[in-house]
Amino acid sequence: MITITPEAQRKLADVVDAQDTASGVRVAVVRGPHGCVHGWKLELVDGQRDEDLMFAYGTLQVVMESELAEALEDATIDYREDGTAIGFKIDVPESETAGSHGDQGGCGNH
Repeated sequence: MITITPEAQRKLADVVDAQDTASGVRVAVVRGPHGCVHGWKLELVDGQRDEDLMFAYGTLQVVMESELAEALEDATIDYREDGTAIGFKIDVPESETAGSHGDQGGCGNH
């Protein structure tokens, strides 16, 4: 399950509460043109799709595609405000599932 730091939980809940149409946050993958994982993003959502997994962190609902569960198992979402950055950071340890590209061997073999 994804770890969300207490500060990130508070900030995400504040963002969701400020939106009339959002009920939670989706953790999604950013893919390149060949299906390679280029990163991760957060999106506001209103509900979940049938194939989604949903997790509750207090009043915060977090959803993701079920196929991403293994890749995001050890992920951490944090919120930072310091001299160099303000915002959310999604740290996902390298995962074979996240970086795989079917039988083609991943992003380095297109």
